[in-house]
Amino acid sequence: MSNDEMRPEPRILLVEDNPVDVLMVRRALKNGGFQNPPIVLDDGEPALDFLAQRGGFEAAVLPDLVILDLNLRKVDGPEVLSFIRRTPKLRGLRVIILSSSPEDVMKSHAEKADYYIEKPTDAASFLNLGTRIRDFYRDSLHSSADMS
Repeated sequence: MSNDEMRPEPRILLVEDNPVDVLMVRRALKNGGFQNPPIVLDDGEPALDFLAQRGGFEAAVLPDLVILDLNLRKVDGPEVLSFIRRTPKLRGLRVIILSSSPEDVMKSHAEKADYYIEKPTDAASFLNLGTRIRDFYRDSLHSSADMS
């Protein structure tokens, strides 16, 4: 059995306020081989509570991967990412920015993200996101193992 087969399924937190995009990301993750559905929060405010394990999320299990939209209503994606990177227990958390903004705009607003994906405009490309996310996650695990 390979190391990938022995690793537990990653816990994914999806922070996205567009219900259609949530549906498409769920399908994409399933299409990419992820078995467990992501935890979905529709704004940065509950995401901060979840990640800080407060406000009704005291028993929450922290995710292994966050898929984060930049443009949220109350608390935006860059603020969530900043919280993750300045919180010691979250600093190593892998964060993917998934946004309708072009990659250069994403990088300027969220320079500390691990990976950037522009939201596809068609269903077929959206479904392929799951494979891209899976490949990124597996590569990041191997990179972490190589560093230890």
